[in-house]
Amino acid sequence: MNPMQRRSFIQLTGVGLLAGTAGPALVACGSAEKTSVTNSGKELVPWPTQVPFAGPTPDAPANDKGVQNLYTSYPQQLTTSVKETPGDGSEVTAMIITYEPPPTDVSGSPRWQAINKALGVNLKVTVVPDAEFATKMATVMASGELPDIIMLGAGYTLPREEDFVASKCADISELIGGDAIKEYPNLANIPLYAWKAVGRIGGRLYGLPIERPVPGNSLLANRTQLDQVGAPRDWSKDEFRAALKALTTGRRWGTGSAREALGGSHQIYHAGSFGAPNVWKVDGGAFISTYGTEQYKAALDFTRQLWSEKLYYPDSSSTSQVDLETLYYNGTVSTITDGFGTYATAAPTVKDGFKVDFALPYNAGTTPTPWQGTGIFGYTVFKKASTDRLKMLLRICNYLAAPFGTTEYELKTFGIEGTDFTRSATGITLSESGNPAPPPFRYIASPPGVINLPGQEEAARRLYDWESAVLPNSIRDPSNGLRSATKTADGAKLNKILTDAATSITTGREPLSTWDTAVKSWRDGGGDKMAEEYAEELKNSGA
Repeated sequence: MNPMQRRSFIQLTGVGLLAGTAGPALVACGSAEKTSVTNSGKELVPWPTQVPFAGPTPDAPANDKGVQNLYTSYPQQLTTSVKETPGDGSEVTAMIITYEPPPTDVSGSPRWQAINKALGVNLKVTVVPDAEFATKMATVMASGELPDIIMLGAGYTLPREEDFVASKCADISELIGGDAIKEYPNLANIPLYAWKAVGRIGGRLYGLPIERPVPGNSLLANRTQLDQVGAPRDWSKDEFRAALKALTTGRRWGTGSAREALGGSHQIYHAGSFGAPNVWKVDGGAFISTYGTEQYKAALDFTRQLWSEKLYYPDSSSTSQVDLETLYYNGTVSTITDGFGTYATAAPTVKDGFKVDFALPYNAGTTPTPWQGTGIFGYTVFKKASTDRLKMLLRICNYLAAPFGTTEYELKTFGIEGTDFTRSATGITLSESGNPAPPPFRYIASPPGVINLPGQEEAARRLYDWESAVLPNSIRDPSNGLRSATKTADGAKLNKILTDAATSITTGREPLSTWDTAVKSWRDGGGDKMAEEYAEELKNSGA
């Protein structure tokens, strides 16, 4: 999986992924037993059989390149995908991440109460802010006091994460492997690429994918401002630089990043524009890191030049991602790198203030290689329990994974009709002041994403057109879903070597020549070993 990609949160319903936020040095997983996480040479449980949901007819279709179904209006006729109450009346605990203010307690949240009633359980959710997630997960994983449902991933690399899952979490292989998944139709609707992104551990299945669309981190653009300075949609590196120069004036800047992304996921758009491989490339069975390629180094040098020309928001090395998005929304920063899913938040936030768009990769003299995301935001695992309870927890997740066009999707996404939204012949309208939002249940389970932005038809079409232009040439990370013992043990530490160096070079604190030293330290510290392990896993695991 890509260690340098930034989160994306989406209500489309998917998201491009986080990756690369290594977080603090963690002592987590101290209680996890060291196990063999590799799939090499193991008997492999079959991947869950995909049974696609026959949903409403889209206005423009999905394809096998990752382009999503486009719906410019909301379906008038919904189906019910869960016929029986999934729960048994018990209390179910969960721990998930959030990027939003803390939700109102269930006692004051009619929406949360309605979802609990539909689920047939008292679902109690511990919501952990993004900035605290890695540390909190470290504490929980080490304590052994686990909730029933645990969300992992979201871009955080936790030391010995796979060891923890294999030793402390439920093996659900017999419940979801192969045709067994058909007991949970909404989970069976999840595409194969998402299951493969979660991967097996020791040949077994432990996690449910929190699916997200194929696109990775991208350049979110204020198309109105770009049009005003004459920037072409299909642009070269020089035209990109010229646009940033024209946009940077007074208290406005052409581009910006956030402190946690500057040395990592911020570089993805530029690396893809320069034709760099997506984290790794496979050549004759050998894994070769992108970080040692001339394309990646050239992209890093380009961001260094842009910084030195003062085209970046000057506080990019210290501002948060949330604050950066605010600067984008109010027109202070014209382009920002962010997760794919931010589009679904940006369009309704700015409304008619300007045209939200994603920028195409620029041409830096070679064919761009836009980086795909992993296809997941993270994954859900379960505390060890009886088979009957695990089946019930899977039914809970099956409800929360209900797809677009179902009554279950409507409730968990939009809330209660008449209070949170109204329905008409033209679709639904979200209320300005509805019930308090419940926890983001999409971080427990999520259906395959579609493009549907209520009241934002033009923005939805722009997104579909961008996907159609970019995804046919996009490339995946070949390590996605493979296991590496070195990455499990030392991935966070090794990733920090690269992100720290890239940040220092971009901001001019260190010369470009120090990148070679950083890459050597990364390789000597375990990067080369990871390459060997991935090659062995790919050869023998049937991935």
